[in-house]
Amino acid sequence: MRSRIVLVCLASLALLPACSFTRVDVAECRDSSECRAAFGFGWTCGGDGLCARAPAEARCTRTWPSDLLTNPAQGTRLVVGTIYDSSLATHRARTNATQLAIQDASAAGGVAGRELGLVICTSEEDASLDTRSRTDATVYVAQYLEDVLDVPLVIGPYGSGETGATFDGTERLVMISPSATSPTLTALEPVPASDETPGRLWRTAPTDVEQSAQIAADLRARGVTDVAFIAQRGVYGDGLVTLLQERIPDLDVVRFETAGQLGSALGVVADGTATEVVFASSSTNDSIDFLAAVEADAAFDARRFFLTDAAANADLLAGLPSDSGFRDRIRGTRPALDPDNSAAFERRYRLEFGESDIDALSFTAHAHDAGWLAAYALAWAALNEPRVDARALGRGLRRLSEGTPLDVGELTWVDAIDAFERGEGIDVSGASGALDYDPDTEERAEEGMSFEVWIVASDGSRLCRADDTTCP
Repeated sequence: MRSRIVLVCLASLALLPACSFTRVDVAECRDSSECRAAFGFGWTCGGDGLCARAPAEARCTRTWPSDLLTNPAQGTRLVVGTIYDSSLATHRARTNATQLAIQDASAAGGVAGRELGLVICTSEEDASLDTRSRTDATVYVAQYLEDVLDVPLVIGPYGSGETGATFDGTERLVMISPSATSPTLTALEPVPASDETPGRLWRTAPTDVEQSAQIAADLRARGVTDVAFIAQRGVYGDGLVTLLQERIPDLDVVRFETAGQLGSALGVVADGTATEVVFASSSTNDSIDFLAAVEADAAFDARRFFLTDAAANADLLAGLPSDSGFRDRIRGTRPALDPDNSAAFERRYRLEFGESDIDALSFTAHAHDAGWLAAYALAWAALNEPRVDARALGRGLRRLSEGTPLDVGELTWVDAIDAFERGEGIDVSGASGALDYDPDTEERAEEGMSFEVWIVASDGSRLCRADDTTCP
């Protein structure tokens, strides 16, 4: 049989240099799993029944290592995908943080002789790539990773709306989102979960239950009672509306979806009496547009503005108006980090990428932790399960909140592998804190996780904790 000839040829490559990974005349296949078993990652079964290199995708050209998709020697790697918006500095930092985890797990020995790899796909709106919106592009590349490259797990998507759309648009892909905070995403999968039916969607970010509590508490502490809320339609904004209305019964809510609707929403609020405007969108660019519009409108001259976690990043700082007096009227929320847990990650990140202000790069610590969770899940599945698929990865993720306590990182990787080889779990903590998951909901435990309030430094250089007395 031709498929049998392929396997013998591959096993004898050192002795038979004439054998070639491009000998399609001996590479018949019934499905892509046969091609990957024979040739490794990046091979697929074409419509002609022959193994071939997977078709290239312009949105997924970056990999770690850089020759992952072109070098046959990389074919045995355990591969993770990630989906980000390459036009945003914050998203680029999150991807770097994820890559750091994957490369450090590989440097520590990988899994039973197999190193790890990362395929990086962008979901940005870019006419030079295609005409897709960011959400459509997110689903498109997720399907490419799942169906063409057979990647079993991705870090992302980053937005709640994109995460929900990707969950609906894929069948086998396990997702670990570092920043999708809407609690409505929990309802995408049945509860309780179990080892027999583990879920596909996991998150390292806290949910907006905690964020809404922090927003309401900060407004009360400052005596703000007349509040308007401009919220983006969709999973993220709708979830926050429900949560804030429970805490602020008289909250005036105006929703928007397009730039035109945002302009109309601002007109409604301008005619009202609210002294503070809460603005929520999963897009940082929306927050930048909002701030530019209210700065230019005299109706908002005496009002203050409150933004949410999606805006707490370097991209917002770059787009802020230059007026320091206006910046003084802006504040917002973001996940709080435990300095003891995040310090090691920040040092490692600076050594690799030279970034000095990681606080301005929101959810970067959560992206790093997501990368480590992915590495652990792959290791568990490779060592304990018949195949590395969604069920095996889910079972592996369920083993990370029990057993020997370990801090994520290269120094403890061997300890994790030893535990997995014994069929035991580990109890991991990361840069964003303890990574404990409820076995029924598979959501990260809220205990020990919180949001903090940030303000803009008077020189516009960074975002500071509201209680940071050293902020310039």
